[in-house]
Amino acid sequence: MNSPTRPGRPANPNLRKQREEEILRAAARLFAEKGYAPTDLQELAQRLGVGKGTVYRYFPTKQDLFLATVKHEITRFTTTLESMVPRDAPLIEQMSLVIEAYLQFFQQNPDVVELMVIERSHFKHRRPTYFDLEDDPSCARWDALVSALMEQGIMRSMPLEKVRRVVGDLIYGTMFSNYMAGRIANPQEQALEIMDLLYGGLLTGEGWEVWKTHMNSLGSVRRLNDHEQSANSTPASHRN
Repeated sequence: MNSPTRPGRPANPNLRKQREEEILRAAARLFAEKGYAPTDLQELAQRLGVGKGTVYRYFPTKQDLFLATVKHEITRFTTTLESMVPRDAPLIEQMSLVIEAYLQFFQQNPDVVELMVIERSHFKHRRPTYFDLEDDPSCARWDALVSALMEQGIMRSMPLEKVRRVVGDLIYGTMFSNYMAGRIANPQEQALEIMDLLYGGLLTGEGWEVWKTHMNSLGSVRRLNDHEQSANSTPASHRN
């Protein structure tokens, strides 16, 4: 009579999570170092001291591993950003602290920037993982901060999406400029420079009045041009 088969030891979810974390962190370094196409998962397995099959049990394809790696690093960025900005800091200062923490993270983690570049290069028809941040809780905190500054009359009232887009593009561009130029900038100084222009602006009070007059005039010209184009595109049978 055959002895009954004993059940194997149940999988430990904590150990699995730990192994997955190890693979993703090692993959981030390897992909950033080699690029996407030249990366060999056998080399990754050797660096980890495991068999190649172990890597494939967690991530069936190299593409799966790469995209999971990028998502992991972007998530690490948002978590770090959240922890670096104290919630009890004055509201007017928190925006500067957010920008400083943002620039500091990418300066200290250049591999993450490289992964973003590789993702855009090899997966051009896929929305970059970075832009999924719009659905991240950190964006909700940013929106709440901006809303509070507007409610207190510190900031002008305007759509939150506009502030998020303009300021987000500004610091995103600054981060990439730092990386591409090999610029070792002081994150705090850069954040203060950005805030000086955001809060103080470029124009004096007199300059602002000149700009408003110019924009009002430009708006009138544009409206006139739009009207003329609309009239020219209207069928003759519909014109008076």
